[in-house]
Amino acid sequence: MDKEVTQVMGRIYSIRRGSQGYPRDAIIVIPGISGSEAIKYLGAKVVWRSSRGRVIAGKVLKPWGKYHLLARFRRGLPGQALGGTVLIIMGPRS
Repeated sequence: MDKEVTQVMGRIYSIRRGSQGYPRDAIIVIPGISGSEAIKYLGAKVVWRSSRGRVIAGKVLKPWGKYHLLARFRRGLPGQALGGTVLIIMGPRS
């Protein structure tokens, strides 16, 4: 059993698009992962911090394509978050 907490930096690639609009959903890229490795990030916590210290948290919902992840945040992300970094925190797995 792995009891360590792992932190990985990712980048917000885009906001999920559609006719309904999904302001809370973001597509995230983690450099150097493939589709098979993306599965281990499911359920991980995602945290975005602004330059002023504002924090918006969410979690990874599912893989999105080959190299991306879909995350849903508790609040909608501002436009300044696009291209910004997020911290992906994976807790211990049993």
